[in-house]
Amino acid sequence: MTQTAPQEDDPAEAFDAVRRELSLLRHALEGLTAAREKIPDYSATLAQINKSLGVHAHRLDMIQSRPAMEMTPEALVERIIASAQTARAEDRTMLRQAQERLSNLAWHMDAMVARGRGAAEQERQVIWFGLGGILLGILLWSILPGAIARSLPVSWHVPEWMASRMMGMEQKEAGRRMIITAPKDEARR
Repeated sequence: MTQTAPQEDDPAEAFDAVRRELSLLRHALEGLTAAREKIPDYSATLAQINKSLGVHAHRLDMIQSRPAMEMTPEALVERIIASAQTARAEDRTMLRQAQERLSNLAWHMDAMVARGRGAAEQERQVIWFGLGGILLGILLWSILPGAIARSLPVSWHVPEWMASRMMGMEQKEAGRRMIITAPKDEARR
């Protein structure tokens, strides 16, 4: 049909041209059928690709459904800033609490040291007062009985009684012994 129409006066030639065209058409149809038979079967590969695309589509849907994907960059920046401020506020609170604890511990340690110093000072004072009391007691014990004995009425004979007690004898024996042992110039007085 690409050829020009044959001349009308020769029917044999026209018939021969039609035969050639039909032969050409038949060869073309056979070639198409043969070419169709040679095409490989991609259905298994296409099924795998389709399955993989389904998995990827599901994953993309999951990713897209996340709140972060719905946010604009400005909203994301605002969320990050808010989170950072919250974290810093929590850190400041924790640091303030730690400082308060350290301050309390330091105060308690100072108080313990002061109590320790106070206890040591108090112990030292108790020792000094105890020694002072002992010395004062010894001094008073040596002076006071004589003064008290002399202040009592003479008829009670307290000094004589004290002297005999000191000697560990009866009053008469103590008196004799005192007279015997007295120096001679004392008797003249």
